[in-house]
Amino acid sequence: MNSVTVVTVAAILIAMGPLALTLYQTASAQYTTGQTSPGALSVEEQLKLAKEKVANAEQAGAYGSGTPFFGKNIGDAAIYTAAIVAIFGAVAAAFFVMSRGKKPVKA
Repeated sequence: MNSVTVVTVAAILIAMGPLALTLYQTASAQYTTGQTSPGALSVEEQLKLAKEKVANAEQAGAYGSGTPFFGKNIGDAAIYTAAIVAIFGAVAAAFFVMSRGKKPVKA
């Protein structure tokens, strides 16, 4: 490689090192036993809210919180899948037709 290229790549790597360290964050805050801030929920309140969220997610038509998309309504999933296939198929067909219709230009 060219020496200028090597120096450039080395400078980029050296510059990105501190940037990568500043973007690195640890997830230890949720495990510390420090003082709680005003308005913070206790463990019991968090558990109660989590149970309510799970109960809401189990309703018919709800697809959040890890509930399976294909588990309850196979008909709806088939309609969504068919719509996606039709959209992407139409785009692919348009690109195919466009590529066949153009003639190469001679220089």
